[in-house]
Amino acid sequence: MKTSIKNLFAAILTVAISASAPAFANASASKKVTVVGEVKKFNKLNVAGNVEVILVQSQNQSVKVYDNYYAKNALVQEKNGELRISSFDKETLTVVVYASQLNEITISDNAIVKTSGKFSALSLAVNLKDQSKAILNTNTVDLFANVNGQSSLTLTGNTTDYNASINNIASINMDKFAAENSSIQSKNTAVAQKQVISNELPTNDVLTIF
Repeated sequence: MKTSIKNLFAAILTVAISASAPAFANASASKKVTVVGEVKKFNKLNVAGNVEVILVQSQNQSVKVYDNYYAKNALVQEKNGELRISSFDKETLTVVVYASQLNEITISDNAIVKTSGKFSALSLAVNLKDQSKAILNTNTVDLFANVNGQSSLTLTGNTTDYNASINNIASINMDKFAAENSSIQSKNTAVAQKQVISNELPTNDVLTIF
């Protein structure tokens, strides 16, 4: 059954990539845009510091920094298939990442990662810690979430298998997320979080970013 799902997934992924369109271009038009052309191949995303990343699925991978990147205490680097983005400037650095495929997202400090449109992947691991935040609209076969610190994860979309691990002060919101099979493990019994898995899929695939 899972083999047929993965075969169907390839066709769905092609449609999803072509349909994804960023909804933030006009709002950010007033800021200077720095295009980082050195990034070509990556399937992991690591975001740290005071950064907000807008994730867009696209066959043409690239990174756009909505500010004078070279004048900031910022880093955009690709190494061993991992795209690392960090900034510790007082002003939040906005970065748009166009990625064809990801299998792991790691977020730390007070960084934020949001999807614009639905992001599809066969298998996706999402790791959050500190005071980081993720708002993700995804379509996957396997999704794993590891939520620590005071971080928060909001999921919409759907998956076949969903596994999550969460500590006592982090939060997961899954009101508009559907999973055929799910397992959520708490690192503390006194966890205040939303763990409702809905069979109702979201009617709108595009998140309003700005």
